Order: sequence, then structure tokens, then C-alpha cells
Amino acid sequence: MHCASCVQKIEKSLSKIDGVIKSSVNFGSGKALIDYDKRKTSERAIIHAISEAGYSAHRMDSSHSHGSSSALALQTLVSLALSIPLAFHMLGAALPIWLQITLATAVQFGCGFSFYVGTWRGLKTFSANMDTLVSLGTTAAYGYSLFSVFFSPTVHLYFETSAFLISFILLGKFLEAKAKGRANEGMRSLMQLQPKKARVMINGEVKEVSAESVKRGDFFLIRPGEKIPFDGVVEEGASSVDESMLTGESLPVEKKIGSKVFAGTVNQQGALRAKAVEIGDTTALGVIMRIVEQAQATKAPIQRVADRVTGIFVPVVLLIALLTLGIWSFAGEPSRGLINAIAVLVIACPCALGLATPIVIMVATGLGAKVGILIKDAEVLERAQKIKTLLIDKTGTVTEGKLEVKQVIWSKRQSDPHFLSVAFGLASLSDHPVAKAVANHLDKQKIFSEKISGFLSSAGKGVEGKALGKTYYLGSPAYLKEMGVDISEFESEWQQRPERIVGLASKWECLGFFILEDRLKPSVKSVVEHLHRLGISVFLLTGDRKEVAERVAAEIGADGFKAEFLPEHKAEQVRLLKKKGEVTAMVGDGINDSPALAEADIGFAIGAGTDVAMESASVVLVKSDLADIEKTVLLAKATLRKIHQNLFFAFGYNCLLIPIAALGFLNPLIAGIAMALSSISVVCNSLFLSLPLNSSQTYYNHNS
Repeated sequence: MHCASCVQKIEKSLSKIDGVIKSSVNFGSGKALIDYDKRKTSERAIIHAISEAGYSAHRMDSSHSHGSSSALALQTLVSLALSIPLAFHMLGAALPIWLQITLATAVQFGCGFSFYVGTWRGLKTFSANMDTLVSLGTTAAYGYSLFSVFFSPTVHLYFETSAFLISFILLGKFLEAKAKGRANEGMRSLMQLQPKKARVMINGEVKEVSAESVKRGDFFLIRPGEKIPFDGVVEEGASSVDESMLTGESLPVEKKIGSKVFAGTVNQQGALRAKAVEIGDTTALGVIMRIVEQAQATKAPIQRVADRVTGIFVPVVLLIALLTLGIWSFAGEPSRGLINAIAVLVIACPCALGLATPIVIMVATGLGAKVGILIKDAEVLERAQKIKTLLIDKTGTVTEGKLEVKQVIWSKRQSDPHFLSVAFGLASLSDHPVAKAVANHLDKQKIFSEKISGFLSSAGKGVEGKALGKTYYLGSPAYLKEMGVDISEFESEWQQRPERIVGLASKWECLGFFILEDRLKPSVKSVVEHLHRLGISVFLLTGDRKEVAERVAAEIGADGFKAEFLPEHKAEQVRLLKKKGEVTAMVGDGINDSPALAEADIGFAIGAGTDVAMESASVVLVKSDLADIEKTVLLAKATLRKIHQNLFFAFGYNCLLIPIAALGFLNPLIAGIAMALSSISVVCNSLFLSLPLNSSQTYYNHNS
């Protein structure tokens, strides 16, 4: 693709395919993200449609190379080498006409052949693009000169104009490609974390093989200092592993038999033998890379506006060029009119306009991935800087999420000696953090786990099951009340306690309860303060009791709280805020948070959370650090600022220079150089995006 007009043409072709739901083509990254119904169309049909539009396409994969500029470099060098002798003619040196024609022809139809190919593709689909402008402009200069040689020998020739225009435009495209490559450094740095080779056990022998040939279940060895090639489970050995690329923590993590290891992390001390559980794209690193790839193929809403403008831009430029030629010819200067029309065609190439947004998105998503912020959609970067309200789940988000049983209190009647055994049996069947804490505590106490049948779970409330011929309930006080259990013996004490309370009851009576506590994450209070400074209100949502929610909300400085919330209540709260017109974000880590994460304008999933939560969210915070929410907002503000700068420059550049070219104040050669520099300057401006992320304090001071 050569400009944003190519994007419009490809998207138009894709929209005509029955079964394609939506498509997003990104000019900056050269990628398309296509949502389609497999029952109605296929990948082959999609690629064929792109081919019919005049472009080649293939499926992206982890081994994909992000392109090489070597062929373009050679094309540019040859074009410049052939054009330079024509420069001596411009300076007054005598250059035979036949040599001028030979050199100009070689550049025009050899080095510039790709522009004709692009123009022909456009004509086949009744559309125009950058290639159309370049080929028309240079052919006009070349054709006029060739005509003059045979029919008007005294007229000034413009062979050097057409040749140098092609050379400068190729040079600009080459420099642009190199700069675009720098914009994708974040993605390349992720790819480099994945080892290409692995040592695996084959028939009792250790062999080094390609990482792509390893299958799930294979055993692999990691020596000290080596990168781990797959996600797996340690089967033998002990060591410490640097997992900073995933967690952001500089301290190494101890590994022993049964520990999980992750691709891209570095083994530091002992040798390990592990079993491959996830390979290739399914590893934690592979998922990160896939999310970044998909984000770079999507568009921010502001880019769609630019694309629509570009769709009508080229035809308008062609009309202006024709009017320029006509008016100057009517004034008696057709030769000058032709040169001015060429300058209009060249200066108006919409490359800078097409690059203004996608290049910034590429830099932003790559930069985010490097600091542990996975942005799934470019639209997030436009929405995040408008967030007015942030809803935060408590357990595992505001708190450490590692509940511990602080105290066990029995019923005064002690009517069931199997109290703890039944509680252990029920808790061990649930994945809820509260149940896990109870199960871990009872396991450490060497309590026997009673066998449970008829197990049922009520999301966010509690569980029930049968043991020893009775029905038992384990859950919140509200859940026990709902089940018809008499909790009067404990109710007054429960209401006075700010900790998490979980009670165990038989069919009719409460047998006792567990008091659990969960420590706040150390950074939460300062994060809330910083979010307030950004104009964002913070509210705590939790399924916990009012007393617990009130205490935690006060400690972190939240603007308010909602307690005893079920998953559907959280989603409903998000809907209510959105109806008020507020851009609402939600942050959570559990399955019960997924409805609210999906409903929110922006859903932040804690990286240590469940797969369901991470699938529902639009941003994944890999390091599980709430401070990264602030970084995301700052990144979004910086990204939008860069996009506005680029669009202002691109639109302003064309609006200012097209009239100047039409009036005859801009030589085509200067126009060619200016056009190339405009694209390069847009890309280079985008590369400075990293600066605001160094420190939130720097950003605040800068704005003040």
C-alpha cells in the first residue's frame, strides 16, 4: 500500500464479500484485521478479493517478517545514479539529447515502473491513489519533453524534472520505510524474547531442535543463563528465574518441582527439566504478541475520519491540477501551466495524511507492551483520555487477593462435630478466592475433607452440597439468610466486624464462621490520588459486606463504594453511568468481573486474573499493578496529542502548498522533496511518543 487511498480501496473490496462483518486495514503497519463468518466465506476468498483489488496478502503468523527495505534501497540508488547526470545538464553542462532521453526513459519506466503498476490497479477498480498522482505528474513532464524534442526543439525540456521526482519520491519512501521500522521496535523486541531453538528429550537423549517442532507434552531442558522457550511445568531441578519481562518485578522468582515457567523469561542459576504445556502463539508471550499485532491492525475513530477525507482527496487534487493547467494555458502559458499542474500533483500526495494516525498507534501499542500494558484495540487510546469514572473491584484488584483465615468461630451449641471437615469439602470444590483461602487454611490444619455430592455454586454468594446425609451451605451471611438459615446467634457480631465473613450452615442452623482478611496493595492509595489529579472519580465495587467496603474505600481515598454487589449488579452500574454520558472504565480480575469489563467503555483486566476476565477486557495490565491504569491514561493523552499534531501538519501542509504550487511558486523538484519530507516528519514526530511515559510527575508539570 502506498497511501490511505489504498486502505479505502481494500476495505471497499472486503465490504463487498458476503460474510465479512467488518474489516480494519492499517496503512502504517500494512496489516488488516478482518471479522468474518466462516459459514459464508473463507480466508482464501478474502485473500482473493484483496488480490482482485490489486494487492497481495497472506496470513500473519509468529514467524512473519515485518518487511525488508533492501529492494526499495536498490531501486532508489539506481534511480539516483541515473538522474545525477541530468543534474549537470541543469547546471549548464552540455549533455547530448539522446543521453538525456535514455537516462530519463530508464528512470521513468524502469525505476518508476511500480507507480504505473499501482495506477493500473487503481484504474481497474475505478479509483485513484498516490501512484496515480506520481505517474500522471512524471509522465506529463517526460511526455512533454519527448514531444518537444521532435516538434519544438527550442522549448525547455523537463527530463531532469521527471527523473528527479521519481528519485526523490523513492528516496522518501525508503526513508519512510526505515522510520516505520523504528516505530515497530516494540513488537520486534517482543519477538526477540522468543528463543528459536530448544533442547528436548528424545528417546532418552538431549537434542537441540527448532522451537517450532516441539509439541505439547514434550520435555525440554533449560541451562543457567538461557531463555525459556515455552510455558511449562518444572519436572526436575530447582532454580531462580528472571520474570521481569512479564511481571515487571526485578527480583528473581524461585522455581522448584511443580512450578510454572514462562516463555521468554531467563533461567538464572540451576538447570531445569520442564514439560511443555503451551507452545508458540499460546504461550503467555505469544498471547501478548498476538494482542499487540491485533491492536496495530485496528483503527482509532479519528483515523476513520482521515480515511474518508483521503477517499475524496485524490480526485479533488486531479481536478485542481486540470484547472491549473487550463487556467495557465488560457493565460497563454501552457508550458508553465503544465509544470505548475505537475507540482500540484506531486505536492498533494496524501502519504503524510495516511500515516498520521496509524504510525502513532503502532508506537503506542508497542510502547505499552514493553511496559506491561496490553492494548487490544486502537479505539482504547482515544477513549482512555476521556475517562471520567473508574470502577474498581476489591478482591485481587485493590487488595492482594490472597485471603487468609484469621479466626474460626464455632456455634456455642457446637451441634455438628463435622463442621470443619464439611467446610473443607465444600471449599475445595470452588475456585472462588474465599473458598480457596478456607481450603488452604484447613489443609494446613490437617483437617480431613468430607466427600461432597450434589455440589452447586451461586456466583458471588456461596456454595452448597450434601455430606453425611445432610445439606450444607458455605457462603456470605446474605447467602445463608437467602437459604433460610437462622443466623441470629452470630448476626450482631458479624455486623461489627470489618473483615470478610464466611459462614457454614446445615439446612436450618448456622454452625460457625471463618473470619478472613486481605491486605491492600501498597500502591493503591497513591494511584487513586494520581487518578483524581487526572480528573477521574474512583468508586469501589465489591460483593463484600458494607462494613468491609466502607473501610477499604476510606483507606484508598475512593469517591464512593457499592457493597454486596453481584456480577450482574456491577454490569448494571456500568450501564447506568454510561447512560449519563460518562466515559466509564472498570478494572477487575475475576470471572465475576467479566460482564462489567465487557460492558464498560474500557475494561482493565489484572494480568494475574482469570482468562475470562482478560478476554472480556480491552486492556490487560500484565504486572497486575493499578499504577498502570494511570500510565494507560497518560499514554492515551500523549497518543491523541501526537495524532492531532500529525493531522494538523498533514492537512495544513496540503492546504498551504497546493495553492502555492497552482500559482506557480513551487518548482516540481522542490515539491517532490517536500512531499517526501512531510511523510518522514510525521513518522519521526510519532517516535517521540515515549517521552511522557517516563514520569507522571513530568507530564503534570508539563501541562501546568
